[in-house]
Amino acid sequence: MSFSCPHFCPDEEHCLRLKTDCVPGRRGCVLEGRAVFAVPADVRVREKEEEKRQRRLEIPRDPP
Repeated sequence: MSFSCPHFCPDEEHCLRLKTDCVPGRRGCVLEGRAVFAVPADVRVREKEEEKRQRRLEIPRDPP
């Protein structure tokens, strides 16, 4: 990513301040209102959540 944030954990692409996925400009982010993004933050948050949900569904479960 091409931004600087003191709360960004690059190893996990995680926000240490919000304790969730890093989505620059999202509500509560230190970059909120300071930068202009081509895709609004709320749209990117929804996409990230959908991606996580899809990954959880793809993980095979062990038989009981």
